[in-house]
Amino acid sequence: MQMESKNTTCSASAKLSVPASPAWYGTIRNLAIQLCRNCGVDDRDSGSIALVLDEAVSNIHRHGYQGSHDEMIDLEIKGIKATPEQPWKITICIKDRAMQIELDKIKSRDLEDVRPGGLGVHLIKSIMDTAIWSHRKNGGMQLFMEKQGEPTTNVADVEKESKLL
Repeated sequence: MQMESKNTTCSASAKLSVPASPAWYGTIRNLAIQLCRNCGVDDRDSGSIALVLDEAVSNIHRHGYQGSHDEMIDLEIKGIKATPEQPWKITICIKDRAMQIELDKIKSRDLEDVRPGGLGVHLIKSIMDTAIWSHRKNGGMQLFMEKQGEPTTNVADVEKESKLL
């Protein structure tokens, strides 16, 4: 695992290659939650982003690798802290070496069909602002996701504006 913190536009980033095994899901979730929190993302959005990441990795394990624990998943998570000028932003790129599938087959089941499972793609698309699946050049799939919050509000500026009204 490689983790870095910079005083540039990227507040934090992490690269991680892990086996496609449920044993690693907790580590991935915890990493995502901590990176989000360190970038000023609230607990609700941090948890939602971790849930999406969990769903994406689970889908790779279950569908891409047919349950195999011997294959690898590459993750890159970047976070930008919110400022008064810019919102926080979390970007996630997940790469696998699974068999490529037609992109139009990546979809959620009908939500009227009430039963367990099959909602991972729906959650990903409804929670994240951007979710783009693509084929990797030398095989495998890639999922790029992004979620953005609101700019922070400087308390002194808010107080100053309220006195002017």
